[in-house]
Amino acid sequence: MSEEISVGGKLPPITPRERKMYEQEYRHGAQLFQKALQSYVKSNNPYQQKEFQEVMDKAMRVLNETAKELSHKALADQNLKIQSDYQNFAQHSGDGVAFEKLNRDLDQAKKLT
Repeated sequence: MSEEISVGGKLPPITPRERKMYEQEYRHGAQLFQKALQSYVKSNNPYQQKEFQEVMDKAMRVLNETAKELSHKALADQNLKIQSDYQNFAQHSGDGVAFEKLNRDLDQAKKLT
């Protein structure tokens, strides 16, 4: 079993095929986050909302991990906006403005890949 060892803390460069795979994974994570967000807003059931929130949390982790693997500064910056908007939305879930801002930032993130 052969493993690549990173020198100086840097990751080895990714191949074009891997880049495409990570970009698809990022877009899928953003779409999943968006679907869970929209379902969360439509639901009146607190148990369902909790499940949707868990999906959004997991999707956020995917977005962060794939942006890191891609070494894509614009995606990492966009993820910071999404994370901030998500925290704002979680605190004010009834706020339509917080929902719209988070939704717009997710759309923007998908365009960056």
